[in-house]
Amino acid sequence: MALDQASIVSEWVLPALVCAPVTWVCLVFRYKEDGRLLGTVRSALLGLCVVLWTSGTAALASGLLLPLTPSVPPTAVGVATGWGIISRGRGEQTGGRAAMAVLTLGNSLLLHQLALRLRADRADWCERMAGGFRDCWEIDSFAGDVRRHLLMRVDVPGRTSRSRAAVKREINERHKEVRAAAQKGFTAETKVEKACQQQGRAPYREEVRLVRRAFGEAEQYLRHLLELEHAHGRRSDGGKILELRRRHLAHAEAEGVPGAAGVSAVR
Repeated sequence: MALDQASIVSEWVLPALVCAPVTWVCLVFRYKEDGRLLGTVRSALLGLCVVLWTSGTAALASGLLLPLTPSVPPTAVGVATGWGIISRGRGEQTGGRAAMAVLTLGNSLLLHQLALRLRADRADWCERMAGGFRDCWEIDSFAGDVRRHLLMRVDVPGRTSRSRAAVKREINERHKEVRAAAQKGFTAETKVEKACQQQGRAPYREEVRLVRRAFGEAEQYLRHLLELEHAHGRRSDGGKILELRRRHLAHAEAEGVPGAAGVSAVR
């Protein structure tokens, strides 16, 4: 009886216990630039489902296959099953990978849903951080602080000089896009405001549409910049970006910065 219990623990439980942390580490590595596994409750639950499913697969594979291949240690089955998560399906599969793909077939749907969830979480976060600004100058000012925040966190241990240069270049390029779009939007607002003041009228529908389009482009480029913060920053950095956003909104509210006459209200 004691021998049977030890056999069950060795062949079924041990592979699952070994597989769980290996699977989580592989998930973190696989999605390190796609999102934050613990960013929201839904993404965390999906990540947990992947870990549990993979661990169950390891236990099942070990319990069924080890009697046929006694030379394979149970822990190796757990490690191999968890390690299979890290593959993204690039290149041709070898026989071993093909067999592992069959064993972890249920993970494909979970991994697909997790990838979609992480992208949706990132988009939602960027939209929240980029929303609430009243004019393009506020967007431009906030983008400048985001750029400085990102650049100060590029030089981290373990990152090569080439990688650091590439990240800095991408940050600066995306910030330039925000500045260009913000300048375009401010020019459009100023032009419409001047015409309305000179002619003593409210903005035409086409003028409002022009300003809305320019403002929307500036917002979109700001979201594009914020994606870098979500991809490369730590989870705690989200609170710092939120605090920067609050400061800008509070400062603009205190100054009572208006948009173009009648245009911002319509927007």
